[in-house]
Amino acid sequence: MMYELISFREIILDALTTGTAYKWPHKELQDEILKESKRIFSSIQHNITQIEPDDRSRTYLTQHQRGLIQLIDELEAMVDREIPNADQKNKTEEINSVVNLLNQMVLDLQQYLPYYFDHHSPVSIITQKQLLLNIAENSSQILKNLEELQTDNETNAVFTHIFEYLNSGISRFTFEQAGYLHDFFESLKIELKKFAAPLQMPEIILLLTSLNFNHPSFYHSCCSHFNHELQQCENISEQYRLIHFFKKLIGQVFKMISKPYNINLPDIDESLLRYLEGEISYLKSIDTIAEDLNSGCILDSNFKVNFTVRQLAVFINLQVEAGIITSQSPKTLHQYVTKHYSTIEKDNISEKSFKNVYYGNAGKDVEKVIDKIVAMLAIAHEKY
Repeated sequence: MMYELISFREIILDALTTGTAYKWPHKELQDEILKESKRIFSSIQHNITQIEPDDRSRTYLTQHQRGLIQLIDELEAMVDREIPNADQKNKTEEINSVVNLLNQMVLDLQQYLPYYFDHHSPVSIITQKQLLLNIAENSSQILKNLEELQTDNETNAVFTHIFEYLNSGISRFTFEQAGYLHDFFESLKIELKKFAAPLQMPEIILLLTSLNFNHPSFYHSCCSHFNHELQQCENISEQYRLIHFFKKLIGQVFKMISKPYNINLPDIDESLLRYLEGEISYLKSIDTIAEDLNSGCILDSNFKVNFTVRQLAVFINLQVEAGIITSQSPKTLHQYVTKHYSTIEKDNISEKSFKNVYYGNAGKDVEKVIDKIVAMLAIAHEKY
């Protein structure tokens, strides 16, 4: 049954490549191709109802859908090859008119026969160009709205990166993604109007999660934000509370768009919850290791040292620099020290305060530590 489309293609290409198309009266050419396009469309609709079962009907429609898109791309390539001059102007206009007509046929197939239409296939070149124009226009408007909402640098960077990727046109969007992006931008513009300044990253995470935007760059931005917030916590207990709070927020998000941006990737809420679960498992493993060591009498639950917190930080740092303590993760080391050491100042050291002094200016505290190290050396020489 594809012979109808093959014949249609030959009529169009023959007229255009033999140089007769742009000599025809504009209306005559349009009427001829429009008449044939309507006949083919009616034939497709009729044949769909006659074919059983459904999978054969879908195959039939997909063949015509892809055939039309291939013809559109072929005609677009003809325009790109032409060297602009006065003689080619009319021909280019006629080609563009035919391309627009063919593209409308594809869109009509999608609208009137959605059940059989292949929504996962790439759109035509002309639709891709229009999508990129729409994305650029919407992106510009949204970034302006974000500026009015006094968004922080982190949020601005997230949106800028997302829009840059979408505008790059690295690969063609599918018909499903084209529909998603329309709903995404419309919903995003509406929702942003409901926020009051200043707009911050947590609100954006929940908003884009509700819009089911499962783009990899957004996922990585969320993970980076979570990790940064966890690093600010005083201790593991606070990290537990914060991470479970994140889980609660993500788990309670109501999706305003049911289908994701990319059907080949998990929904964004599933990915974020899986990441948070991984962080919880990591925290549990730290606690479990510490408990096992403590129960086996390998270490005490807490060592009291005759140092201040700052002096203890200097002492630990010197051991790391000298290669006595080897740790691939400064965060893990800080957590271990604050969990198992107390000082003459504090019985409980917060991870945040230890981290601050660990990387801070030691000043006179180094002298106290040096005195202790010298005393250790003297004992070593005396005993050994």
